[in-house]
Amino acid sequence: MKSWFLSDLHLKDVNERNGNTLLRFLFYLNQNPKQHRLFLLGDIFDFWLSDGRAFVRHYQQLVDEIAKFKKNGGDVYYFEGNHDFHIDVFWTKRLGIPVIEEMQYFDIGGYRVRLEHGDFINPDDTAYLQYRARIRHPWIEPIGHIVPGFFWKWFGEKKSQQSRKQTARYTLENTDGLRQMIRSYAQKVYTEEPFDIIVTGHMHVYDDYEFESEGKKIRSINLGTWLEKPRVLMIEGRHVETIDLTDFL
Repeated sequence: MKSWFLSDLHLKDVNERNGNTLLRFLFYLNQNPKQHRLFLLGDIFDFWLSDGRAFVRHYQQLVDEIAKFKKNGGDVYYFEGNHDFHIDVFWTKRLGIPVIEEMQYFDIGGYRVRLEHGDFINPDDTAYLQYRARIRHPWIEPIGHIVPGFFWKWFGEKKSQQSRKQTARYTLENTDGLRQMIRSYAQKVYTEEPFDIIVTGHMHVYDDYEFESEGKKIRSINLGTWLEKPRVLMIEGRHVETIDLTDFL
């Protein structure tokens, strides 16, 4: 069985380049869904809140293919990011896809794998951490479900456009520092609960790093962002590989 990991696609439209790439990748998975597991590690869409009726219509082809994959025996797990939250009301209740808000451990190919979006990699980003705490507050969730989806779609697209500009500039100016944050975070959380591999996103910086602890090799992989390149991580048995879907499909 092949396990696939995707993060930070920030899709705006099915017909854009990355939307089309994801659609073709889902066609590939749906050729034999029982042989694949799909882990969506957050920020798959540029914005998705609540049951997302407006979002479902906008991304209908992608939603249909993911639903088909799940229905036909494929395993799917959706980790919330900072552009998709309170989404279990649609993805879990309607499609039966588990939505995970925090980190979680999985046994994959004999590896103990820690998966998460990566919200806590940068402890100095207090503005983001405060935003995360507010948006995930129990009082906010009912508002997200009540307010019409078309408003959230307009609001999310506006805020996401501003966020992308800021993130792109900051990432370009601080790439080395962000990589060091990713690596330091992996080493820190390993001491809290050991694993073989940690896979994260959020930082928009691709990084594949190996470190040792008491003679054991540990691997940290941050998936970067599809705004740069449509990368996915694949684990099959003991084989771990990052794949550029531009060449794969």
